[in-house]
Amino acid sequence: GVGGVMAGLITYPNDTVRRMLQLQGSRGTVDVYTGYWDCVRKVYSRYGITRFYFGVTVNLIRMAPNTAIQFGSYELLKRLTADL
Repeated sequence: GVGGVMAGLITYPNDTVRRMLQLQGSRGTVDVYTGYWDCVRKVYSRYGITRFYFGVTVNLIRMAPNTAIQFGSYELLKRLTADL
């Protein structure tokens, strides 16, 4: 649902930084970061804010139904187990 989409938009930049840190030095990448904030600073200064959101559309398409199913299942199980 909408909550999942908002959560995805808010947390996606963090996932981008995490992936960049994990992949540094692999597959011919030359960028080297000393840590999380170093990566954020370098990426922002070189590419701008939009670099943190590359690929967000595919992620949101995946997250919207996933979150709706998760919340729906939780509510259903909560109702089914309320009398236990």
